[in-house]
Amino acid sequence: MADNDTTKTYVRDTRTTESSGASMALIVGGLVVAVGFILWLVFGGDGPSVVSTDPAADTTNVTVEPTQPADSTTNVTIDADEPAAEPVAPAEPAPAEPVETAPAAPAPAEPATNP
Repeated sequence: MADNDTTKTYVRDTRTTESSGASMALIVGGLVVAVGFILWLVFGGDGPSVVSTDPAADTTNVTVEPTQPADSTTNVTIDADEPAAEPVAPAEPAPAEPVETAPAAPAPAEPATNP
């Protein structure tokens, strides 16, 4: 016999979760706070203040001492009273040797002879 009970009801329960973006906002907010803190450390903070000072004097003395003693074996004397040497004329260049050129027309070929 067939079951003619039509009073059964089937309930389907589907659950969906909707994300409101709270986790993304939390991550972005944390990054903004971290970048702001780093910028405050670099550009702000309790660093030394800028103070302008006037120089004590207008001159500066600098003393440079050589690391090795000077070489006294080289002795150069320049006498300004000596006349300057006369300039020397350049030598004549050697004439170029003529270059042999090939003939303009090829030489005529001798006729071949049959033995």
